Order: sequence, then structure tokens, then C-alpha cells
Amino acid sequence: MLAGAFTSARLSYRAVEDTEAEKTWYHEHIRSDPVTFGLGDSNLVRPQTKTKSDDHLSGISKSLLGVVICLKPQSETVQPTPIGVLVLDDEASDNYRHHHRLACLSLSIATEHQNQGYGREAINWAVDWAFLRANIHSISLGCVEYNEKGRHLYEGLGFVLEGRFRKCHFHERRWWDLLLFSMLEEEWEALRASRDTPVNT
Repeated sequence: MLAGAFTSARLSYRAVEDTEAEKTWYHEHIRSDPVTFGLGDSNLVRPQTKTKSDDHLSGISKSLLGVVICLKPQSETVQPTPIGVLVLDDEASDNYRHHHRLACLSLSIATEHQNQGYGREAINWAVDWAFLRANIHSISLGCVEYNEKGRHLYEGLGFVLEGRFRKCHFHERRWWDLLLFSMLEEEWEALRASRDTPVNT
């Protein structure tokens, strides 16, 4: 199992690299795309500076799990192609909350690689990693109400809608709810027990 710990069917996962090429890719393909930014970040949708993007990427690298999602290369001579980022953050920082074993998940896929099932595959991998390797008890995530594709994806993966922050998100002259989803350790066990476990597709 360890040999394939950082891969799934079509994807590989690696740590964030502190290189200018990595920072430029993240700024141009994730933080500068208004749709990707708007669906993956609750901050005001506006052009981002390279410095802000660099700071954000640096924060990802310090998370419990902060990885760049890559397409597996077709040959050993080709480098993996980065297509997105995935973060699992226990949000404990310097506080004494690690014993609760909670993690918050977020995901961003570059526009040109969306709607191809990569998000589903990456989340399945991250959920397995969290429960198999990091001893997490509960994974939560937020989804703004108008992100219907996201909601459909999360529910299809087994996340449970447990509540909402009502009318807390302003977007295009309307107030929207933030939907709160989670998956508990025992729910993951039940999902995987119904198939070959773990799954990475």
C-alpha cells in the first residue's frame, strides 16, 4: 500500500515546491481565474497580486496536507502536469485542538482540467489518506449555495449536509447560504466496506 500512497488512477500528488515556476503556475491558473477563485475562496473576487498568490501558496505548504494535483505522465521522460491543489487543514495552528482529530478540506482545479472527474478522484484519495494515515475523525468542507456542481460532487462522494450559514455570502446582488458538509470516520468505513477499500477513482 505504501508504494502507491501518493497516486490514484490518473493522478499523482506532491508537496508544494518553493520555486518561481510553481508560484507562477499557481498565480496564473488558480488565483487569477475569477471562476476558480470565486468558487474556491470566500474572499472578494478581484484581481490578485503575485505577492498575495505567493503568500497563499506558502500557507498551503504548511497545512496538514497541502498538495499539488498532477496528471500522471505518459512516459518516464515527461514531467507530471500540475492541474490543481488540494488542502486538508486541521486548523489547530498553535492552539491545543489536535486531539479532536478534525480536518477541513478544500480543492481547486484549473479551468482547463475541470469536468473530467479529477476533483472526484482527488477528493477520494485525500479522504482515504486522512482516515487511513492521518488518524482524522471528521472531514468538513464548505460549499457556497450557487455551486451546484460542487454540492452534487460532495453528496455523491458521501459527504453529509449538516447545516448552513444563512445568507452569509454576497454574490452578484444576492445573499447566498454557505452549505456545511462533513464525513465522519465511521461513515467513510461504511462507504469503503461496500466496495474494495480504499478507492482512488
